[in-house]
Amino acid sequence: MTSRAPIESYVAVVPAPTLGPDTYVNERPLAEQDGRGSVFGGLLLAQAISAASSTVPDPDFYAYTSSSSFIRPVAQTKKIRYRVERVSDGRNFATRIVRASVDDSNGNAVTVYVATISFQKRQDATASRAQAYAEAPPDLGGARLEDIAKGSGRQQVESNRTGLLQPFTPEDEPFDWRPAAMELGDLPPESRLAGFSCSVAPLSTGCTTATNLAALAYMSDEMLIAVAIFANPDAVGPRSLNVAMAVTLNHHLWFHDPGVRVDRWMVGERRTSCGADGRVLIHQKVWDHETGRLVMTCAQEALIRLKGPSL
Repeated sequence: MTSRAPIESYVAVVPAPTLGPDTYVNERPLAEQDGRGSVFGGLLLAQAISAASSTVPDPDFYAYTSSSSFIRPVAQTKKIRYRVERVSDGRNFATRIVRASVDDSNGNAVTVYVATISFQKRQDATASRAQAYAEAPPDLGGARLEDIAKGSGRQQVESNRTGLLQPFTPEDEPFDWRPAAMELGDLPPESRLAGFSCSVAPLSTGCTTATNLAALAYMSDEMLIAVAIFANPDAVGPRSLNVAMAVTLNHHLWFHDPGVRVDRWMVGERRTSCGADGRVLIHQKVWDHETGRLVMTCAQEALIRLKGPSL
């Protein structure tokens, strides 16, 4: 058996029958994933999908959408429990609700995250009467993957952060990010970030569809909130010094291709469309680099608060 890529252990959960039916816990201790005091939201997204997928026994079913709400931060020292509710099981569709909780100082379970995850049975493309179309990959202005240094995306974020905005830096970097296009418009919605991403190592032999989709969910949250900060340089200030708070409120995913492989290069484009009442809305699309097939769409709403004037 081949060794697992770092991302496989990050998204993995294991059954915890002593805690109740359809209950799972994170396989890898969260404390090993250094970088911030609270758990990275992408871990919750990914592990919830892994837990929900474990309760859908038919291998022809795959998660096609996930809608998540982040309720409160989780300390890295905690053990997260994922309780899966089997809402429905049909011939072609299934739905699960996942509630993630941790124990407070009194030993009481506190819900920290909730997700509704829907599954669909794979369709026979030759027999399907469904429509088939998708948006084309973005124009990268001639940027080529082979001309961009490994890890340059992470270095780019490092060079523009300060104070509160700590990027997630686990001991094993699960993805290699390479920026390809950065456009800063006169207005925030006119700005965009585009680039390449891929697992830093090949996935193990026999890696499942569920693992690939969970890994893609993890990737969808890496450095995503930075888009709204990049698009608002005047408001956030140099090196984001004017940012007092930046947290994710909700995160929505649509998986378009159950055959996606996160250990093949992908192309992503990110932008923001709205900022109101302290919230920002961020959009993301991801394509398979080789085939040009759209594999995922994402929308995230985050809370960004700026510092007030000094008195």
